[in-house]
Amino acid sequence: MSAVLSTEKDPAAPVLHLAMLNKGESGIVTGLAEALDASQSVLRLRLLELGFAVGEKVRVMAESFPQRDPMAIRVGNSTFALRRREAALIYITRL
Repeated sequence: MSAVLSTEKDPAAPVLHLAMLNKGESGIVTGLAEALDASQSVLRLRLLELGFAVGEKVRVMAESFPQRDPMAIRVGNSTFALRRREAALIYITRL
């Protein structure tokens, strides 16, 4: 997966994903990546169940040292540990 994608509405507009944020940064969920296989489909559903829905505010609370993986993400009133490959499935707009 590339670090910066483009949208169909505006091909020049970059699409960021949650894994690109650093500790202390926030964003708004704009969507989830399309599932490429059954395991990604299950993960995508689980992310939705956890609250990573369009319009939700997310914030990176902490990152593991030294490789920054996993990361602690706050969504709503809950904090979850996500691997960067999982966070890369969550598209955001940076705040």
